[in-house]
Amino acid sequence: GVVSFIYEYFDQNPISQIGIIVTRNSRAEKLTDLGGNPKHHIGVLQNSLKCQGEPSLQNSLEMAYQSLKHMPNHASREILVLMASLTTCDPGNILVTCQSLSARSIQCSIVGLAAEVYLCKKVCKETKGQYHVIIDESHYKDILMQHVTPPPALADTEASLIRMGFPHHKEEAMPSYSMSQTSAD
Repeated sequence: GVVSFIYEYFDQNPISQIGIIVTRNSRAEKLTDLGGNPKHHIGVLQNSLKCQGEPSLQNSLEMAYQSLKHMPNHASREILVLMASLTTCDPGNILVTCQSLSARSIQCSIVGLAAEVYLCKKVCKETKGQYHVIIDESHYKDILMQHVTPPPALADTEASLIRMGFPHHKEEAMPSYSMSQTSAD
């Protein structure tokens, strides 16, 4: 599931980055910062899978927002939530969080592992993401793999050029000499 998704994601998007956030006990916890090392993400994730208490979708989205809001406008900014709970324990109005995400063109997609939840569907609709509820394990893998390819760039996406070049060779007015020695056997 998630491990094969991470490997496939970096295989298809070698210069992209992933960060992992988990939620438990009504709090969000950043497991990994945005980075491009799949082995690091998988290692940290495998050592941190403990389910406790209720999740907080809003706290998780807020934490992801804080990480993504500084990304350049030409970058694809996406949040993918794997949600096994039918409830979320949030400190405020999650729709305000959705407005913040939409204002920064951050898409939120959710894969429901249990049943359809109206709030999850609403969050995805507000942020132009996708909402899926899995049927079985093969459907779960198919849905995850759909998120490997980045979404198409929007028409109003800002383009950015990166200056690249090669070093210039400076010609000296004074000739330089090279002395090489050869050894005789």
